[in-house]
Amino acid sequence: MAGAPDSVALLLFFVFWYAGNMKYNEYNTASLEAVGGKTGGLTMTIATMQLGVCAVYAIIMWIIRINPAKLFGFQAPGKQNLPLILPSDLIKSIPLGVCSAGAHAATVFALGGDPLFGQIVKAGEPVLAALVNAVFYATPPTMNKALCLPIIV
Repeated sequence: MAGAPDSVALLLFFVFWYAGNMKYNEYNTASLEAVGGKTGGLTMTIATMQLGVCAVYAIIMWIIRINPAKLFGFQAPGKQNLPLILPSDLIKSIPLGVCSAGAHAATVFALGGDPLFGQIVKAGEPVLAALVNAVFYATPPTMNKALCLPIIV
């Protein structure tokens, strides 16, 4: 293990997640204001472009086979192997992709109106993920996870 111990890295992950979350909210609010605000008509374009940029980033990380996430815990980056994906896997992941894209778009729309409402929408994402898993994949959350949902939201 190179870098910070795992317990310190976990704490740093939460710190960087929180800081990144604040910057994400500020960036979305500013980018939506730059294109005319919530009535400018480009909210979905911004949400789609964000997903596109992140998809390109993920592909680049797979090509160079590095997972830089551990850097936020002051640890050496891990190796990122290419996923072994079958056509049936792609078909199974379509509902998850559609719901995730919808949740992201809903967050961007909410942040364009009122950033506080955007926080409420973002807090509901774990509930949406649990519903998608239960409905589309027949995998309801365990009791412990279900009990954590009200705390998260």
